[in-house]
Amino acid sequence: MKKYLVSVIIVAIFGMIYLNTFSDHIVFSATGLKYVKQIGMKGVEKGQFSNPHSVAVDKFGDILVADTGNKRVQKFFANGTFILSWGSEGNKSGQFMGLHDVAVDPEGKYVFTVELKNHRVQKFYSNGTFITKWEYNGTGGHDVNRAPHQIAINSNGYAYLTDPNGNQILKYYNNGTFVGTIGSKGVGPSKFNNPHGIAFDPSNNMYVTDMKNYRIQVFDNNDLFVRELKSSGLGVDNFSETVPGISIDYKGQVYIVDKLNSRVQIFDHAGNHLSSWGTDGSGPQQLHKPEDITISNDGKVYVTDTRNSRIQVLQIVGK
Repeated sequence: MKKYLVSVIIVAIFGMIYLNTFSDHIVFSATGLKYVKQIGMKGVEKGQFSNPHSVAVDKFGDILVADTGNKRVQKFFANGTFILSWGSEGNKSGQFMGLHDVAVDPEGKYVFTVELKNHRVQKFYSNGTFITKWEYNGTGGHDVNRAPHQIAINSNGYAYLTDPNGNQILKYYNNGTFVGTIGSKGVGPSKFNNPHGIAFDPSNNMYVTDMKNYRIQVFDNNDLFVRELKSSGLGVDNFSETVPGISIDYKGQVYIVDKLNSRVQIFDHAGNHLSSWGTDGSGPQQLHKPEDITISNDGKVYVTDTRNSRIQVLQIVGK
C-alpha cells in the first residue's frame, strides 16, 4: 500500500511539472484582466498624449510611451508619475517623424524607437541620451523605401524589426549591424502578409502578428518556424486583420490588441482562446483603436488606447 501511495505521489508531481512546461498539450487555467487605472489624457503637456502608438516596460517597471502625435518619448514610474521626455519633430538625431514603436532591451539599459517617415531606428540610453541610429540603405533586403513598424530585442542581443511592405522580418545586432532577413510574401510557414507586431517569450521564442494571414507565427531561438495561432473574424475567439501589438507573459500566454475590434485577446501557448477584455468607446474601461500592449514583471498589462490618447493599465487575474 505504501509503495502504491508513493507511486501515486510521484506521478502527480511529474504531472504537475509537465503541465507547467511549454508543451503544445498545455491548456492554462483561464486568465482574465481587470481595469486598474489610466495614465494620461489628450494634450501636449508632460504626462499627456496625442495618439500614442506604442508602450514598453523595462525590468525596473518604468513605462515608456511613443507619444506619436507629440513627436516624443515619455517615461513614467510604475505608478504613472512622469519622469522625463525627449524628442521633437524632425529628422535629426533625437528627433522623430512618424514615431511608431518604442522598445527596451531585457537589461533596461537601452531604448529603441522606430519611425515610419524617417525609415529608421534610433537607439538611446534609458535617460533619453542619443547613442546611434540605423537607416535602410537599400542593401541586404532592407530597402530605403520600406518603413519598419515594430522592434523587439531578445536576450541574445539581437534586434528584430517587422517589415510589412517587404513581408519579412529584419534581423540586426542591437548596435545596428544588419544580420539578415526571415520570411517572404506568402501564406505558408515563415511566409508573411503584412507582419506588424513582434515579441519574445522568456525562452526567446519570437511571436509575429501576420495580420492579413489572420494569424500569429511563432519561431524558435534559431529563427525557425514552430507553429501558428490562427483565427479570423469578429467572434469571441477570433481576431481581425488589424492586430498590431502583441506581448507574452511568463506562462507563455499570448496577449494581442485587436485594433479593429477594440479589445485585448488572450490565448494560451497552444492558441486556445482564454478570454477577452474591452469594448469600443471612450469610457474608463473601454478602448478605441488600440495599437500596442506590454506586460510588466508584476502582472500589469499596459495598452495604448491610441484614439483616446491614453494608456490603460490592467491587472492579470486568475493566475
